Amino acid sequence: MNQTPETIGPGVVVLSLSLHVLHMNRRAMALLNQLAYPAQNIGAERGIAAPLHHHGQDMFETMQARVGSNNWEQFQHNRVIGDAPHKILLNGIGLPDRRGLPHSRIVLLLTPHIPVPMPVISRTECSEALSERGHGGRVQPSS
Repeated sequence: MNQTPETIGPGVVVLSLSLHVLHMNRRAMALLNQLAYPAQNIGAERGIAAPLHHHGQDMFETMQARVGSNNWEQFQHNRVIGDAPHKILLNGIGLPDRRGLPHSRIVLLLTPHIPVPMPVISRTECSEALSERGHGGRVQPSS
């Protein structure tokens, strides 16, 4: 199977703090086109999906507080947007710049979100696993 990076890699969106789209790769466009949300024009040439805008706004507020307190460390905010079967995990990375808010950036990595069900473990299986470890079926307190 011949897959291009646009179909298997993450979508990437780079936003200014005014939520102007500075860069959006094809994968991000394809993922966002699956959402049933209208684009919002917020003074930018390209509109962004409403949940993406809300996530960017939350990140902007965090960035504003961090830069205001001279905290220049990168930070992350994660969120799942969309409805089944088109859920998208947004991994937002805030990049404060010492030159100030106008130079700071928000990078959003978009990947399809496919929840993995947790395996169901019966009480018997749990007890057997613990007794194999020499705990006699009881959980030992950690030190």
